[in-house]
Amino acid sequence: MILIISAVHIISVFTTFDSHIDNIKIINKLNNLKTSTSGLLYAAHYHPQDMSYIVKQANVQLPERAFFESSWFNTHQINNANQDLAKQWQEIQSTIDQRRFTQTEQLLPAFNDALDDIIGQYQILATKKMHIIYLAEVFSFLLIMLVGITLFLYSKKQIVEPIKQLVKNVNAIKSHRFNLAFPHSNNEIGVLSQGIKDTANELNHLIGTMKTQVSEQTIALEKAHQTIEFLYSISQQLSTVKLTSPILYHALNALAKHANLNKLCLELNNGTFITSEKGCAVVDEAMQRIPIIINGKPYGHLNYVLISPSQEQHALIESFTGLVARALYQEEHSLQEQKILLMEERSIIARELHDSIAQSLSFLKIQCTLLHRQVNASEQQQAQQTISHIEEAVSDAYIQLRSLLSTFRLNVTESNFKEAMTVMIKTLQKQTSAVISIKKFETHFYTDASQHIHLLQIVREAIINAIKHAECAHIDISCIITDQHKVWISIIDDGLGIIDNSDKDNHYGLSIMKQRADELGATLSFTSLTKGTEVKLIFPYKNAILNQGAENA
Repeated sequence: MILIISAVHIISVFTTFDSHIDNIKIINKLNNLKTSTSGLLYAAHYHPQDMSYIVKQANVQLPERAFFESSWFNTHQINNANQDLAKQWQEIQSTIDQRRFTQTEQLLPAFNDALDDIIGQYQILATKKMHIIYLAEVFSFLLIMLVGITLFLYSKKQIVEPIKQLVKNVNAIKSHRFNLAFPHSNNEIGVLSQGIKDTANELNHLIGTMKTQVSEQTIALEKAHQTIEFLYSISQQLSTVKLTSPILYHALNALAKHANLNKLCLELNNGTFITSEKGCAVVDEAMQRIPIIINGKPYGHLNYVLISPSQEQHALIESFTGLVARALYQEEHSLQEQKILLMEERSIIARELHDSIAQSLSFLKIQCTLLHRQVNASEQQQAQQTISHIEEAVSDAYIQLRSLLSTFRLNVTESNFKEAMTVMIKTLQKQTSAVISIKKFETHFYTDASQHIHLLQIVREAIINAIKHAECAHIDISCIITDQHKVWISIIDDGLGIIDNSDKDNHYGLSIMKQRADELGATLSFTSLTKGTEVKLIFPYKNAILNQGAENA
């Protein structure tokens, strides 16, 4: 707007000023023409011969006809004066050409008066034009000042204040305050304001989303931390002491509480069944099962009921089953190590017995035989009888030592009782034509180190007795667990049945079997069947005792 006003002002001033200069030029020429007329008047009196020259000079000074017309106001009076002046000059020039100098002298004063009059009119016109220029300057100044004030107020309202508001909003956005009022206008400031507003809204959304994600991640990390602490405590419980059912019971209760399970129980392959304080999950239709397995070897299942399952809870339960599987594996490995240490210790004792007492007994047997030959039976009957008693005692001691060495050297490489039984049967099968087989056998029956050796030795002794004395064709072995948590182990042959056998070796073997049964707290019985004999061993299952302990915990 200011540029337009300035351009109009400059054009108008230049046009007016140019017209004013033209008027000045016309006035100057008219003055020169007046001077020339004065020269003509003088020449008419004194030098008529010079008038032609003066006329030529006057024609040069005479302005063009265009200069006689006003280019600004175009007043009728000035135009008429210009026309009259031109006619008078032509008339004067005509008198001079005709050498009527007297008439020329008469016309020149009137012409000079006309020149003075028109010069005055041009001067008045020039003065008016200067006044117009002054007024135009003042008007332009006032208009520019008005436009400037308008632009100032407009800039303050539409530019300065919105920019200040935008700067204030930007500083507020830096402080994460996004609920702001932005200026609205239909210009570049409005576009910028809308852009900053959109950016602020997007930042507010992004920051809100990030805060939500951070909060969710914090909650997830806290849950993960609690889960890690829980699993660590469970790992400590399962690995720092000997694994028992009460320990597993407390671990199940902790899992049920931490994972918000409705029901939970542990079912192991060895027959152990542990129920948490929230109840058993086996009878529930919504039961879920996770196998307890490590290194491809199953140990049982974890049964649970979860109303609203989540991925975190499933991960926690799987981690828990992994810890339980690891604990069971370590417990089994520890049991195997105990058995190996026990067998190594017994092997050392057997070697010491063989190297000392067995050789001494063998030497005594030889000496008894020599002494018996040297003593005359008819003369030394009492001595012969004493020697026979000594020989019988040495033989009996040697047999007992052989049985003891056989017990000490029993090879137990398997931790599982059934597997160890199978290995032992394969060894004994080579000594007889009778078929030794395993019939019913409890899959989930596990033993500790002391039980393991005693049970294997009792079964071994029963099989050896059947091989030596029963003359049987089949020997069947069974192992079951009753509902009263009793273990029944029976060895049945189809041989001669129970006979009165005074064999010292057999008598000593039965004694050892009864002693081992007493150490197990078991009942050992021998029953004659229609065909054959049944050796039965009954004792309480230790895992059942542990389960009762868990129920009372």
